[in-house]
Amino acid sequence: MPSSSPAGAIAIVAFVLKPTPYVQEFLHRLSMLEYPDKNSRVHLRIYTNQMYNKQHIETWANGQNGEKNDDFGIVQIVNGTAMGEHKIRAEAVQWAIEINADFLFLIDAEAHITAPDTLIILVQKAREDNNYRAILAPLLLRPDTVYSNFWGAVSESGYYARSFDYLDIIHGKSPAHVWNVPFVGAAIFVSKRKFEALSKAFVLNGGVDADISMAKFCRENSHFMFVDSSKGTQFYGFLVNSDAFSQLPKEARLNLELYDYPNNKKLWESRYIHPEYFTVLKPGTDVPLACPDVYDFPFLSERFCEELIEVMEEFGQWSEGKHKDGRVQGGYENVPTRDIHMNQVGFERHWLQILDNYVAPMQEKVFIGFYQRPIHANMMFVVRYRPDEQASLRPHHDASTYSIDVALNKKDVDYEGGGVRYVRYNCTVPADQIGWSMLFPGRLTHLHEGLPTTRGTRYILVSFINP
Repeated sequence: MPSSSPAGAIAIVAFVLKPTPYVQEFLHRLSMLEYPDKNSRVHLRIYTNQMYNKQHIETWANGQNGEKNDDFGIVQIVNGTAMGEHKIRAEAVQWAIEINADFLFLIDAEAHITAPDTLIILVQKAREDNNYRAILAPLLLRPDTVYSNFWGAVSESGYYARSFDYLDIIHGKSPAHVWNVPFVGAAIFVSKRKFEALSKAFVLNGGVDADISMAKFCRENSHFMFVDSSKGTQFYGFLVNSDAFSQLPKEARLNLELYDYPNNKKLWESRYIHPEYFTVLKPGTDVPLACPDVYDFPFLSERFCEELIEVMEEFGQWSEGKHKDGRVQGGYENVPTRDIHMNQVGFERHWLQILDNYVAPMQEKVFIGFYQRPIHANMMFVVRYRPDEQASLRPHHDASTYSIDVALNKKDVDYEGGGVRYVRYNCTVPADQIGWSMLFPGRLTHLHEGLPTTRGTRYILVSFINP
């Protein structure tokens, strides 16, 4: 039976030691963890060698993002730039010894714990059978894959091999919930009696990854490792896919998660798709009609809009708004604007997939009978309107089958004026809700003009689809 005595001190050590997306969400989930009892003392240390995440971590640790971290007794951020991963992980265990912790939770930034009661369950599981399971990992799975944070078997070369029951374990088909396994990683819960042993395990073999070194040491010295699948197919959380995050386009310099699509699709959607999008997409839900055949729907989150503006302004090479334009085929732009194209900031491939997965379904809902996938588009760009640059745009037809026009910033705060007038219908759309997109036919019917921006800077995102 689980002990009813207090859990004592728990040391949580988080590692951000390679390019990893969604560290802010990872930290938020750490702050949501519940503790075994009111007398628990929980201390946190974060190691990072990633400059991209440094500000995110410091902002979170200082509570500047509105999250309270008062429940942590100690919060330390350690710059690991000059240290190797093996030494960092060994030092983390030593820190738990120094602060006299009873348990140590080692967690990589790829491991997102979504079950708030994870620490409570792990303490209970670790204490069962006289603390037999002193090295215990909560089962985590990368969404839509069979990739997890444990191995079912080891090959002759000492690396991963799939055990006969591996799929049953991760799919929740096995009657057992705790398994003795040859490797655990990403999130490891360690009891105090194993601290001294593990402080040596990570530096045993510098020729392999630190977690493989640790697991090899444990296997060879009878320190049993366990994985807990008692949450079933709900799991304790999930693993972020960081494989491609170090290989983003060379133009990607800011707000890198924008470029992560579609590697971690659910995370990307929760951060960047408008919270009302999927509701409006449902059958039976009306899509707002702003003018004849001009639909206006929630598409992108305010965060997406803000971050895209930052990307464009950081790039800074706005066109001159002249007809001569070397970026377009033939070198001539019939209706020029001051803009930056998606391909100039390395976002073209990602944006095409986003259009295909979110705009095309909305188009198919409102313009019944037209289907063309994958989407084709050559003209995808952000326009900047200013009174002292280009304030408006003359009446024109888009070179598209249909177009979208997304408002990126806030009227009466960032700018005044603006809006779109559809000439044939004498109908004006304010186009002032951040992240909302107009969707309308391009050629022939929908002659339209951009109304003057009278103060500030107005940004819109435009795509000419299926030219």
